[in-house]
Amino acid sequence: MICVIICGCRFRSQPGAFPSQPYERIFGCFSRLDMWLELRKPALASVCILAAAVHGVAVEAQEVESWQKRGEPEAAVSAVPLAGSAGSNLVADASGSDPMLAWGGVVELSPLVITATRSEHTVENAPATVTVVSAEEIQAKGANNLAEALRGVPGLTLSGRQVGGRKTFTIRGAEDRHTLILIDGRRISSTDDTIGHSDYQYGWVAMDQIERIEVVRGPMSALYGSEAVGGVINIITKAGSKDWQGNVRVKGLAGEGAGGDGHVTSASVRGGVGEWLDLSMGVEDARISPTKREDNHRLTDIEGSDRVSGNVQLGFTPLEGQRLQLDVLQSDETRDRNEQYAYGPAKPYYLDSYELTRKQHSLAWKGDWSLLKSELRYSESEFNVDNERSNNITPTRSQSLNDQVLDGNLAFDAGAANRLTLGAEARKESLKNAGLIGGEDDVKHQAVYAQDEITLAESLALTLGARLDDHEIFGKETSPRAYLVWQATPEVIIKGGYGEAFRAPTLKQISPNYVGAEGPHTFYGNPDIKPETSRSGELSVHWQGDKSAYGATVFRNEIKDLIYYNLQKQEGPRRYYIYDNISRAQIDGVEASAQQALGAGFALVANLTWLDAQDADTHEELTGRPEWSANTRLEWQQERVKAALEWQYTGHQMLKNTASQLEEVPAYSLVNLNAQYRWNDQLSFRAGIDNLADLQLEDKSTLFGYVEARRTAWVGTEVSF
Repeated sequence: MICVIICGCRFRSQPGAFPSQPYERIFGCFSRLDMWLELRKPALASVCILAAAVHGVAVEAQEVESWQKRGEPEAAVSAVPLAGSAGSNLVADASGSDPMLAWGGVVELSPLVITATRSEHTVENAPATVTVVSAEEIQAKGANNLAEALRGVPGLTLSGRQVGGRKTFTIRGAEDRHTLILIDGRRISSTDDTIGHSDYQYGWVAMDQIERIEVVRGPMSALYGSEAVGGVINIITKAGSKDWQGNVRVKGLAGEGAGGDGHVTSASVRGGVGEWLDLSMGVEDARISPTKREDNHRLTDIEGSDRVSGNVQLGFTPLEGQRLQLDVLQSDETRDRNEQYAYGPAKPYYLDSYELTRKQHSLAWKGDWSLLKSELRYSESEFNVDNERSNNITPTRSQSLNDQVLDGNLAFDAGAANRLTLGAEARKESLKNAGLIGGEDDVKHQAVYAQDEITLAESLALTLGARLDDHEIFGKETSPRAYLVWQATPEVIIKGGYGEAFRAPTLKQISPNYVGAEGPHTFYGNPDIKPETSRSGELSVHWQGDKSAYGATVFRNEIKDLIYYNLQKQEGPRRYYIYDNISRAQIDGVEASAQQALGAGFALVANLTWLDAQDADTHEELTGRPEWSANTRLEWQQERVKAALEWQYTGHQMLKNTASQLEEVPAYSLVNLNAQYRWNDQLSFRAGIDNLADLQLEDKSTLFGYVEARRTAWVGTEVSF
């Protein structure tokens, strides 16, 4: 197999795109390669090379090498088979991409990612362990929120939030609060540990508006600061374009038992307005009804959700390389469930309803000055939650979180072997809560960071970085990082690194002005509390063939100064706590992944994660961390039809029982089935059955802190224009 390094682009092979004598057109295309490369237009050259790949035309390696040397030196790179492998398109990171030709004849190249360094790299060459979840994968599995979209990613496991069937995910055994979630690189208001039982961070963006999701596993505080302990999830939304295009999607759901029915309707459009403007906008309406408990229909297992989301992106490009971009998004959601009051003799039933509002807007300027790239951005995120309860039950307090961030960076070459990125950030974090003296409080953060991407040799690259954060209350925190990537052979990449990360205490935890009384508990803020910190290392190897790809990663993460509730006293049923640092955790693990083309349109994609997560002081197992988890997907694709059978395995884990003692709960598996049919370029249909075996976790153990939705069938259609 002959390969060439080219620009990361996509070539769409439409019917009639080539004449009956494709070789004449292709070789005519090749005759202009020299001209295009001289004009520094390697993307046009790439189209011709891809055309050869589609039609089985081999390109001599000497010609390819000549074209490469004359191409754009900073072009994003991808490996593309040129001959003899049109039915195989595996990438080196076997965990992150579909191994087959993508839908509708699109040749999928190795995905480009930006989260690992703030600059473009292919998945396999990025100085981090990265998985990319594409828009096609999200739509194929019928995901309704971020948590559902990310199920099946290596190293991610679910944990329960004890209320309304809510679930959160953890990366590599860290806490759920140790994951930083970004939207196009912008921080959102984090509700973890600020709002009790929260999974609200997963509903900021409509699924239809997502271009891809980049999941970086491992510490990333050297670039992004607080919260990036276990990893970073960056949601990349659909950008504007010059050509107008759009789609409308409609999906209906029918759940087994009482509830779980609903619909999702979305529409989006994007295109150019004149020479300088481009626009992308979308809206989604989603409603899923509550699922009632089997043994008591007056109570709810999984809360209902009624959500309306919308976003607008407006881009202004008055000069080549200069772009001004405005982004606005909002999501309004109602959650409702039926509960029974746990205190007092009457124990009445009541309707528990939450009104959630998520808002974010940003204004960014990006400049490409040939030798220097610059970016300056202001963004503001706001999250509000209001609770209402029927039957005279006292609701929880209303809360409002706000984050204002001003950040900027410069990227430039410092000689032939160094790519430097220098940046700074100022952030103001605010909280409105009746438990705070005066009803609100805020804290300011400042940070500077630097990164050097060093080319040590043609096949060896080293990335060094560090960030200094200055928190208004607890002071300074430094986060260094080093990562080495070695292309050992054309098929093998070995890489690994070390990094440190931290998570700043929330305003509730660190503010001396906070006294929160919820139910029978009272919590006090502690200005002497320290940030949670971690030290992590990993080593991985990836091998890629023409019809298969395999990878494995070993890692260790040591986290100290974990924040917990320290019981101070008890007066009758009321307990008084103060936030404090105490425990340490050590998490060792292995991630393995594989892709194998089986022939006749079949392919197998699988990953396996092993975790050993312990309290470093007591050596007890950490709760909610399955020792083993695995995901397998058998895919089948023909010209117009694509189907997948998924098996998701969650191994045994330790959870606390009602006496606060550790107890092992058994393993369980979920099986999902989905299929797609493409009628033509404008019309396609999708259908699926989630939880095919109708697994009910309470049959396994009553200790699980969440509920899996019962067997649910869904059907949908998409119209593109």
